[in-house]
Amino acid sequence: MTALLLAGQAAATTATRVQNVPRAALQPPAMPPRGFHPGLFASFTEPLAGLANEEALAVAEESGGGGSSLLWQGIAAWFATPCSQLDNYANGFWKLEHPPAREIPTRFADMRHRCSASLLTMAQQASATAGNAEAALAATWAAAADPAGRQWSHFQPQRDAIAALASRADIEQHLCQGILRGQESVLGLERVFRNGILATDFALGSPDVAIYGLPISHPDVLAYRHRIADLLHASGMASAAAAAAADNVMEMERTLAQAPVQLDSYSLVQAEAALPEFAWQTVWQSLGLDPMTALYITMESCRKLDLLLEQRPLADWQAFLQYHQARRAQRYLQGGFQPQERLEQLDASRGGRLLLSAWYGQRMAPALTAPALAMFDAIRQVFIDDLALSALPDADRASLQAGLEAVQLVFDDAGHQVRWDGFIGSPSHLANMQALDALATRNDLAIIEGLADSSIAGPAHHLSLGTNVNDLRVRLSPALLHGLEQLGASREERWGTLGLMLGHEIAHVMGDAGELSAETKALMAREDTVIGQRIGDLWVDDIHLNATRVEQEAACDLRGISAARRAGQAEADAAGEPFDLPRFFLATAGLHAANPTRRQLRRQVAEDAHPPGPFRAGLARLVQGFDSAFGCTPRPTQPFDHLFPRRAAAAAADPNGG
Repeated sequence: MTALLLAGQAAATTATRVQNVPRAALQPPAMPPRGFHPGLFASFTEPLAGLANEEALAVAEESGGGGSSLLWQGIAAWFATPCSQLDNYANGFWKLEHPPAREIPTRFADMRHRCSASLLTMAQQASATAGNAEAALAATWAAAADPAGRQWSHFQPQRDAIAALASRADIEQHLCQGILRGQESVLGLERVFRNGILATDFALGSPDVAIYGLPISHPDVLAYRHRIADLLHASGMASAAAAAAADNVMEMERTLAQAPVQLDSYSLVQAEAALPEFAWQTVWQSLGLDPMTALYITMESCRKLDLLLEQRPLADWQAFLQYHQARRAQRYLQGGFQPQERLEQLDASRGGRLLLSAWYGQRMAPALTAPALAMFDAIRQVFIDDLALSALPDADRASLQAGLEAVQLVFDDAGHQVRWDGFIGSPSHLANMQALDALATRNDLAIIEGLADSSIAGPAHHLSLGTNVNDLRVRLSPALLHGLEQLGASREERWGTLGLMLGHEIAHVMGDAGELSAETKALMAREDTVIGQRIGDLWVDDIHLNATRVEQEAACDLRGISAARRAGQAEADAAGEPFDLPRFFLATAGLHAANPTRRQLRRQVAEDAHPPGPFRAGLARLVQGFDSAFGCTPRPTQPFDHLFPRRAAAAAADPNGG
């Protein structure tokens, strides 16, 4: 999967937010159109020198733009030209509005914050009469706001069920059934793509596993023991009994923690052969799995669990189950009541995230997906047309064309296949959240079993885009579509943002194609070498881009920009309308606006396979059409234009000769 959205690295400093940026007295008449948002001009009333008098522009030790002060960033943004400082020209004033911070300010982080805010507004308006996922959300939202729905009395049915256990067989059945009820205690089910994992680390209550290797007198161990006793007491056990039971819970957790983590795949027959004493039939039958369906299992953990089932008395197991089910219930019973806290709690749980995705997809996807599909088809056709003119051997061209024709754009819609009309809301917030987790588990089981109506999809309400080169699917979330739509609605802005991103992903499919001839591999290697030389010339002050590290991602960006430019131009020509190339290129640069500190930028250059934002924003400068769009003096090297090596250029020194 191609990771598009990057997490910010920790920064050592912060800078004060800029509230006002004065205005230059005169704009040089020969300057091309400004790249920053025209709305900023309205507040410019003073010469730039006035910036020096703004106390809000206190200089951080390391601010963005190559470590310069915010004052200098403002001056550099104003006098930047697209021909030599494209990032400053397009994003300079955006950076002033988004000073460096511990989390690197980026355009995508900005979109995430906006998406979260709009999601909260919509969630508060969810109606119980709307049906399907929205009705389930409305019921869950209301119960989460009521303190009466967060009392420990709602845990009593689980405590009663634990007290009714009378044998080892009862305990084994309880462990497995708890997975399907959203009440995991020791065993849990997780899923990675279509692979199921029988997790046994649910019963390790301490987030720091090192605690299990410490002596019982260690302060950290004693503190954890007190937390166990407190939770047992809060969930209904007498104080003295809870203190005694805490020691047994700790000992049982220590035993489970001794098992080495080694996941291996087992069918039912294989699991029974590896550990005959364990209740594998109960596991497979409770989960409704076909005996031939394999699960990934840490067998040594199950061996330790089997030992505890054999040696520990029923009372120890009842205390152990009560603690771990109460520990998982506690996160729902003790969450915050404010709307933002309720939304975060929903999104942090498997079932709540599935519900939010299904609801958001129903509301937003229909209006957004059709234009994206049309854009995807147009960009794919550019790749196909360029492939037909390439110097690649006929067999390889046919193979790559088949791959291009097979690649699909699909939209993240996790939860859409769940029968939400069967969800019955409860006044108990705990009951609602556990019911949602149970639905998520059943959804995972359908995917693991490969049922016809199951599909692997991400949350519709998260910003995401990626390509699975194995199934030739480009996955795009409706939330990202909505966020990009807010960046600009013009044809040029749509093609410069979403078009670029779709072209980038299609380029990945081509770059990861299967068996190709040695001749084609050599031609593509020469092409990549030239791309590496081009991007190897990119600097931000004294920071140099590592061309070897980012060559693949940068090449996909260049192909994405080129394909989007041609597809957008073709759409405009078909409509008999002009295509504003400067606006298109500014949109491609603005998409990757970022304001890292020098330290953050150096770290990204050293560690990331993607060009950091300030470098990535400048890649458009290397593409055919940029120089003529802005009146730049052409560079000595030819601009990037062809998606594949051309026949006429196959023998030339530069296989991408423009």
